[in-house]
Amino acid sequence: MPFARSLAAVVSLGLLFHPLPARSADPAEGVVVAHAQVRGQDVPVYRIAELQAADTPQGMDGFAIRVAYALQAWSRRTGVEASGNLCRTPDGARWGTVLVTVHAHAASPRTNACPAGMQATGVDIHSHPQRQRYAVNDTDRLFLGEGLRYQDQVATRPDTFSPADYAHPGYLVGRLWLHYQERQDQDRRVWSMGKPQPAWEPLLPRARLVRSACRITPAAPAANGQRSGCRDTGQPL
Repeated sequence: MPFARSLAAVVSLGLLFHPLPARSADPAEGVVVAHAQVRGQDVPVYRIAELQAADTPQGMDGFAIRVAYALQAWSRRTGVEASGNLCRTPDGARWGTVLVTVHAHAASPRTNACPAGMQATGVDIHSHPQRQRYAVNDTDRLFLGEGLRYQDQVATRPDTFSPADYAHPGYLVGRLWLHYQERQDQDRRVWSMGKPQPAWEPLLPRARLVRSACRITPAAPAANGQRSGCRDTGQPL
């Protein structure tokens, strides 16, 4: 592997990402808000949406369920992952998130960006590809391990947390379920994605990220052969 095992599990923001004023891109891709250098290659980070909703009796789960439908629709349409930090106003009356992507099937950025007036909860949400295999793109190759990087297609488990997902508490939007994990061996199914979508306030667009700070760590092999350091869900076909 080109990356030593001493590589930190989370690379510091200053070394990896360079926040930018939001600039236009292809509307289908989103707005570029930051750049990363991964294996010597530039990786744009795109903001694709900002969502806000009033609190419900379900609390964080209730907001995550609503965000899950937006993320699942995005991943079904594009095939790639996206993620967001779950945020809340100090009075607890509203929830919000800023959704970002690097247009990869094998990784999604971790971000502490929040809508204006909200604070990060320390819990995030991300989607997995909604099919059981995907065609590897150029961005994927920067994150996949040596055994997968040069595959044309990679198999994946849409409803399974990857080892790196357990580094932080978070929700996973799978093909069948919205899942939540607090840590390894402490995960639960939150909501069946086959149910009708709950009532949802309109999307509230913003001109920029309130706090543009994302982290992506290149993939490195773990002792059990799984890749760690990014949300890499791929397996050889």
